[in-house]
Amino acid sequence: MELKKILICEDEKLVANRLKRFVENTIDFPAQIELVPTLDRAFEFLSKNRIDLLFLDLNLHGRNGFEILKKLASESFHTIIVSAYTDRAIEAFEYGVLDFVGKPFTMDRLKIAIDRFKKDDTTKVHSLRYIAIKGRKGVEFISVEDVDYIKASGIYSELILKDSTVKIYDKPMNQLLKLLPEDFERIHKSFVIPTGHIKSISQRKSNTFVVELKSGSIVPISRTMRKKLINKASSA
Repeated sequence: MELKKILICEDEKLVANRLKRFVENTIDFPAQIELVPTLDRAFEFLSKNRIDLLFLDLNLHGRNGFEILKKLASESFHTIIVSAYTDRAIEAFEYGVLDFVGKPFTMDRLKIAIDRFKKDDTTKVHSLRYIAIKGRKGVEFISVEDVDYIKASGIYSELILKDSTVKIYDKPMNQLLKLLPEDFERIHKSFVIPTGHIKSISQRKSNTFVVELKSGSIVPISRTMRKKLINKASSA
């Protein structure tokens, strides 16, 4: 695995050092870990450096860590919240964070969060409500309920909305899948759909299969996923 760049934003020095030590003892991949104690230092660092993972406290010298999530939600790094304010977990997940680790944290709990970061499969860890899209006028939050289907586009993902609008998400499909609700399934190497939107599955003359969504959109489906969805429907 290539070198991963990790930033820890925590204002309590002892906690920051403990978190760094736990991360170093937990990861099994090469990483460069940096510490910053304030939001201003975090913004400065992120303006000059690309990172893969951010560990973020929510109370930083009285300032709200959500400022980073609001301003940088569309950036292509994952965020793990480490905070005593566990009542704000749902709010954090609305911004697409990968995990929320409560304080005081343990190495075992931290390992679960890091394992989620490492995985490239379609493990869903929470229910995302909004997807942050970077646009010309700033960050736009798209409700997942407005998504008709998603198409892989290299290092990006295309969100096709129910009104046929196309939005570009600044992460590849495998990363986006980690954030999406449980009913989003990758039915083809290049397509993800919310299974609740399926109207029918049919076979084409070319011996391929397609899904018709309630919106009228037609999306290809692999033989394996066709069988899985049919079996799932019959056993429900």
